[in-house]
Amino acid sequence: MVKSVIFDIDGTLVDSVDLHARAWQEAFEKFGHHVSFQQARSQIGKGGINCCPCF
Repeated sequence: MVKSVIFDIDGTLVDSVDLHARAWQEAFEKFGHHVSFQQARSQIGKGGINCCPCF
């Protein structure tokens, strides 16, 4: 029986923005696109369709 559940809603318990940005940066690098950490970080929260309009 489950007695409790903890939800982390976008940084409430763990600030994961930098990790998310690094993951995007690494994914772009794997496909030959250089994206700086700051460029990736500035896009967090925009949603996939608005994040990369050129693709």
